[in-house]
Amino acid sequence: MPLSTQTKDQIISLLENYQTAYNHHDPKALAETLAQDIIMYGCRTEEIVAGKNAFLAMMEKNFARYKTGGIRFENPEVKGEGVIAWVSAGCILQSITGSGAVHETPSRFTAVLRGTGHAWEIVQIHMSIGFPYWE
Repeated sequence: MPLSTQTKDQIISLLENYQTAYNHHDPKALAETLAQDIIMYGCRTEEIVAGKNAFLAMMEKNFARYKTGGIRFENPEVKGEGVIAWVSAGCILQSITGSGAVHETPSRFTAVLRGTGHAWEIVQIHMSIGFPYWE
């Protein structure tokens, strides 16, 4: 059975909370969007993180290293069945250089979410950086 509009809105709101927390470099707010047993596959082959504590430690390290930057989701598509939902979206990874120039990297974001009965939580994330394609 397809997800209701209300459920899709709840999931979009969760993504917006994730995006805001990420952009404000706020691990505590980011934690509120994540399942305890989250697994994340990052852009680099070796970037596999399992568990909320490990994910937050990685993000804190990234936030300390990269004082600026963020993420912007574009056209998220939400699908699901029962208490499981999945999201696919374009996203832009943003960074600001020392000169103040904004660098934007087109990427892809996919996630699996789990409904807990009163909220949704992110259980799995996969980020991939887009590479140019020439014909």
